[in-house]
Amino acid sequence: MASFVTSLELLYRRRLAISITLGVMAGLVMFATAQQPAAADSGISAFLKMVPLGAVNEGAVIPSFDATGRRTSIITADVLRRVDDERIYAENLTVQMFNDDPKNDVRIDLKTAFYQMAGQGGILRSTDRSRVTRADFEIEGDSLIFDTSKNQGRMTGNIHMVIFDSGSLSGEVPPPSQSLPSK
Repeated sequence: MASFVTSLELLYRRRLAISITLGVMAGLVMFATAQQPAAADSGISAFLKMVPLGAVNEGAVIPSFDATGRRTSIITADVLRRVDDERIYAENLTVQMFNDDPKNDVRIDLKTAFYQMAGQGGILRSTDRSRVTRADFEIEGDSLIFDTSKNQGRMTGNIHMVIFDSGSLSGEVPPPSQSLPSK
């Protein structure tokens, strides 16, 4: 009889782990694709209510695809944990957003972050050093706030930005190289 009870406990744990994973995945996919739930109690809110408080997912990898099957984003995190009814905590979070032109692909690296539900969208916050990278720039700052409903973010603190090939942005053309007179 003990083996039957043990197998039921394993089945329950597996179902719980699958529910947690699906809930977190759906919410972060919506965040990455900047989609908003139709009603306040649908989408990620509904999934978060199904995920038990304190539930931890390790090694999370969450891809997102558009209607044509093209990958639009991928979210990876070493640890994802539901903190309360409206917040998810992440460690070593990486969000990669892919565009039609690879030059416009964006990567966000956060050591720790909180994703908080807020009405029709969500807010991603990190108080640790964060980095946003694209083919033409890289910016780092001491903290980052990103509002998914407005698709706007703000980085504060000790900001360091590198713009690669700024001449292409300003439209400047380098002067033609002058050959030195030969002797």
